Amino acid sequence: MQYTRVMTRVAPRPAIGKYFSYFLIVAACLGLCGIGVSALSQAVARTSAAHKSTAKNGGQDAKLAARIRAVLADPALGHAHFGISVTRLDGQPLFALNEGELFIPASNAKLPTTAAAFALLPVDRLTWTTNLVTGGMVDSNGQLHGDLILLGSGDPTMSGRAYPYRSKPENTGAVPSKPLAALEDLADQIVRAGIRRVDGDVVGDDTFFVDEPYGSGWSWDDLQWNYGAPVSALTVNDNTVALRLSPPQLENGVASVQSAQPAQSPAAPVVSWVPETPFYTLQGSMTFAAKGAKAEPGLDRALGSRVIRVWGTAPAEGFHAGLAIDDPAEYAARSLMAMLTARGVTVTGTARPRHRYSTATADYGDEQSEPVTLAPPSLVTIAAPLEGHRVLASHVSVPMAEDLVVTNKASQNLHAELTLRVLGRMLGAQGENAGSTVEGARVVRQFLRDAGVASEDFFFYDGSGMSANDLIAPRAYTTLLTYAAKQPWGVEWKATFPLAGVDGTLSGRFKASPLKGKLFAKTGTLNEVNALSGYLTAQSGKTIVFSIMVNGHLPGSEAETHAIDHICEAIAAAE
Repeated sequence: MQYTRVMTRVAPRPAIGKYFSYFLIVAACLGLCGIGVSALSQAVARTSAAHKSTAKNGGQDAKLAARIRAVLADPALGHAHFGISVTRLDGQPLFALNEGELFIPASNAKLPTTAAAFALLPVDRLTWTTNLVTGGMVDSNGQLHGDLILLGSGDPTMSGRAYPYRSKPENTGAVPSKPLAALEDLADQIVRAGIRRVDGDVVGDDTFFVDEPYGSGWSWDDLQWNYGAPVSALTVNDNTVALRLSPPQLENGVASVQSAQPAQSPAAPVVSWVPETPFYTLQGSMTFAAKGAKAEPGLDRALGSRVIRVWGTAPAEGFHAGLAIDDPAEYAARSLMAMLTARGVTVTGTARPRHRYSTATADYGDEQSEPVTLAPPSLVTIAAPLEGHRVLASHVSVPMAEDLVVTNKASQNLHAELTLRVLGRMLGAQGENAGSTVEGARVVRQFLRDAGVASEDFFFYDGSGMSANDLIAPRAYTTLLTYAAKQPWGVEWKATFPLAGVDGTLSGRFKASPLKGKLFAKTGTLNEVNALSGYLTAQSGKTIVFSIMVNGHLPGSEAETHAIDHICEAIAAAE
């Protein structure tokens, strides 16, 4: 089964400029005559785009413009809408096409989020601290009278992921060997502290951020998969769980296997979850295709449901799916409670989550546009307030800079969202709205404006680009990239970008290209969206800044991705 994101995409409307009033008059006349205006609309848009390109051509590199237009002349690109901005490192323009129009950026939205983190936070030394606390007392018998509270601080690194980032192709389907190692260590600390009984609950507390698990404009059918995992200040294993359906002979009696349902036949699949914490219930059945036969597996989870429905046929070697955990704080509490029980600690209560819900009533656009003074904090660790509780155990993360590499190289949506909320919590307005999406977006917006990006050139509803409502102009990216190149943090930020033909989301592109190892750029991909923005080294040895964005192409088309790569090669050859 292909996990295809089915989203409705509306291509940005071309700027019609002075033709707009004429268009309305003619359209009205055609409407009275019963004639459709769609063809006229397209013609006016093409005329407007051509007018703009011609008007700007005097300030462009003629040879480069000719090469790019040759690429764009491919009939396979006829449905696509391109926006391109190319400049030298000093900002001098080399080529522009629809550079001021607004496009859906997809994961190119991670560039402003991570740039703001590098610029405004001491990322090289800043860590997250997750504390296990209590308001109760521990008596001489090792009995805790009160709840055990796991205080999340927005740490994205509490997983089995290896740090520092390792250069390898992403999305291999491999599952970390110890995905809940951080929780295991916290449970061990409790045992070493001499606690043998908890007369209370195990609470997963993610109130450090406002409870906004999903961004505005996220597609509902993304939310069951690992790339659509919900945002929580208490994040473990990237808020995902892996489901495996295996032929019995492949399991060899591995202890981690849990048969959720009785076998209906000798070939019925064996069900296992990684991590093993019970959370979802499996419903339905899936058989295995014969070796060499086509597999057609099906899987679905309704929004808000803890039931996963499976059907169809799995590949002969087995089936694997990465699924989002719909309440990460509850999952963390359940996992910790199970670990304590396994270590001989009795817990009399239950595992439960604690959230902080939004009380905001202001319009999102108005609130995001409010200016904010960006005063970088002097903190060395990010931790939720203790509020009078006593710390019993702690986990400290790797420095934030190491995770920002993962965020951009692997295009990790959840980590970008956590970074956005950290920015809002640390630098935005405090009080009931602290740690909200809008406060993070407000900080990023102010940072971009301070960097010289025009306020009308972008608007973000999230930090990862999962939202179909995000909009930005290509020239906003080249403005940001040229600004960053002059900053002390610019080189380190650039190093987080995927490297052409080498790692991250560009590991499979530019393999046989002269740009292999010479192009650092962030990818962006949704069903009808492709983007690539970053730096490349031209044949002359000069560093060129570029942003190429495509909206509105045919679903499933790969022609736009190839065109982007060819445009990059044309840029490198012309300079």
